Amino acid sequence: MLIFEEHFQDNRCSWVTRDSEECSLCMDVSHYVFDHKRAGDTYWLSWNSAEFFYERTNFHIHIVVEKAAGVDDHGYGFVWGLSDVSNFFEFVISGNGHYRITEIKDGNFINYTDWKRCDRIHRSDSVNLLEIARVGNMVEFYINSTLVDKFPADKLVDVSGKNFGFVIHDKIKMKVHSLIVSAPDTEKESVGGNIDVRDSKQETKASFVEHDPPEKDTVEAVFADLKALVGHEQTKHQLFSLANYLKVQTERRKRGLKIVDTSLHLMLYGPPGTGKTTIARLVGRLYKQLGFFPRGHVVETDRAGIIGGYIGQTALRVESAVHQAIGGVLFIDEAHALAAEDTPNDFGKEALQILIKRMEDYRDRMAVVVAGYTDEMDRLLELNPGFKSRLNRLFYLDHYTPNQLLLIFKKFCQDNGYILDSSAIIVLQATFEVAYAKRDKSFGNGRFARALFERSIEQQANRIVTHLQELDDYEINLILAEDLSFM
Repeated sequence: MLIFEEHFQDNRCSWVTRDSEECSLCMDVSHYVFDHKRAGDTYWLSWNSAEFFYERTNFHIHIVVEKAAGVDDHGYGFVWGLSDVSNFFEFVISGNGHYRITEIKDGNFINYTDWKRCDRIHRSDSVNLLEIARVGNMVEFYINSTLVDKFPADKLVDVSGKNFGFVIHDKIKMKVHSLIVSAPDTEKESVGGNIDVRDSKQETKASFVEHDPPEKDTVEAVFADLKALVGHEQTKHQLFSLANYLKVQTERRKRGLKIVDTSLHLMLYGPPGTGKTTIARLVGRLYKQLGFFPRGHVVETDRAGIIGGYIGQTALRVESAVHQAIGGVLFIDEAHALAAEDTPNDFGKEALQILIKRMEDYRDRMAVVVAGYTDEMDRLLELNPGFKSRLNRLFYLDHYTPNQLLLIFKKFCQDNGYILDSSAIIVLQATFEVAYAKRDKSFGNGRFARALFERSIEQQANRIVTHLQELDDYEINLILAEDLSFM
């Protein structure tokens, strides 16, 4: 349930605006500018209020702040439980890489964490993500998606006021990009951690396709479908080996024996059109049949599905995708696009930060399968050691050979009730050999075979449509060489 949302597109929430020699507060394009102009050991506050949420056993506060100018050795950040300027709690960071969690009571400072160093803070004039999550009896504090501290909830949410907002100590200019307060729906169970039921607005939800396993699935059926895949013998061998390992671990668990803590995340990389999505779905089915996940569904998304258009939106979309994938597999296709080389300030980095954290937090509740092209995925792993360390299994899918492409075309025919004439087979074999010899990084493999199949049955329809009543079933289903004349 969404309690409060602010992206500062306008001032509909009535934040204070003013301009004086000491302090300036104003709305700019998609952010709230808070400029404390006075140096010295003083602070300025700006606050608002929302539906009362402190008494909830689970809630989540998400703040994206940017230090735009000013000193690096004083704090700026978020305040809550504020009744007046002398009574509130604060979670602040500094430009020199420290944070503080403090209660100000009747003007006196009670430090829970007193200026502790944190390598996760982006230093100097930078953007940082702060999160506060109440999870049962504890309140957790995150900086850029990394848990840095937690304290008993009775100390930090026993508040005298309902207001919350922002604080600046000393001469600092801060931009606030977003502030979101949410909590699980009362009739729904929180999924744990600081993931909760988020805003139902489309702009903060991930875009994905959800694929469920067959109703009467079995381990034997999964293995049979895996064996039936065209090509990829090495990958199939690796998957069978993984399945055998997991079966043994499952049996050990049933017998009360020690089991190895196993990460189920994996990477599929190789040229386009080599069946990565198909294999991801098989992996989801396998994990379900071996008892690791209750559903085994696959949530399929890509860069466009989880990257937002403004700071903070991406984090919510990634959380949305993760929440949907609990109990199954989150499949991110063309994952290399999350780290675009030519756009260093791209929101893809924000997505990777959140994803890496959730891969660790929920490693026993979901699996992440990422897929992409060979060179690009190698580069992604090299640039993101944390991501690389969580992907223990890498499966390479090579180009299909001409014979394998012909088998794929024949399977399309079989699945759709068509018959290949020997003349068409000769034409296809020659076509696939030429295409394979000239292949480059963009060669479509299975997609290329599918495109030829779809074009050929269109051509076949043009050939037979004027005399359908004269043809028997065999002739209506037959694909001839002339139906491939477009190649």
